[in-house]
Amino acid sequence: MGSDIPAAASTRPCRPGGTRSRPPRFREVADTLLRRLQGKRVVTYGRNLQYAAIYTGLEYAWLRDGLPYGALWPDTATTLTKLNRSRWECARLRHGEFDNDWDSAAGHFALPAEEPAADALDRCRMTAVLLRRMAVPALRYAELNARAEGAVRDGKSHRRQPQGGQRLSRIAASRHAVLERSQGGCENPRCPDPRYTSALSRNGSYLLEVDHIDDHAKGGEDLPKAMIALCPNCHALKTRGTVTDEFRALLRATALAGHQELLASA
Repeated sequence: MGSDIPAAASTRPCRPGGTRSRPPRFREVADTLLRRLQGKRVVTYGRNLQYAAIYTGLEYAWLRDGLPYGALWPDTATTLTKLNRSRWECARLRHGEFDNDWDSAAGHFALPAEEPAADALDRCRMTAVLLRRMAVPALRYAELNARAEGAVRDGKSHRRQPQGGQRLSRIAASRHAVLERSQGGCENPRCPDPRYTSALSRNGSYLLEVDHIDDHAKGGEDLPKAMIALCPNCHALKTRGTVTDEFRALLRATALAGHQELLASA
């Protein structure tokens, strides 16, 4: 992004008369760019790469020339101060956290696969796709539900696992989908205070407990439509209290209705 590099591709339509319109060079839009970004939350497809590219572009624009390799501009702090008036975030990293898929080998959340990008516009589009997946609950729920159904088809449900005795395996995507569907509120229609607390757990998730409406150990489906998010009080009531068939039927109908509504929206 040097001083003589245009800010956009030079394949613009020709003006009447046959002369080609020239896109602005970066130095011509640098100050306007900073004003537009100031105070904003800037989300990029890859934060480090985009932040470095903009910094380099500003350095060239203000110096009118590059610095020798390894040299530092005395006003580096000024450039960083101007850039840091905005909040910079990485869409790929946020999406990895959103998927809650931990990469133990890398020591961080698994990042979505890097897609080839021809130009900056492609990266803007890819960023918008990632943000949309996180912003639309129905799309997120449908994705998790499909992942859970795939796990059931692959035989990953109801496998016995040694864990202080014998315990059946559970599909993580099903639990995440139910929490997504609940939007932080107890799904028991009779709960006296579905949002009794605004507190979150250590990892930022809702303080809700996902339970199988029909006992998992006795063959209850390990899918979002057959599971429900309950506050600790309602979960204790269902687990240790006297649960009638009518109450269990109410929970089934509630979970299924929310499940179908989100899939229809997606």
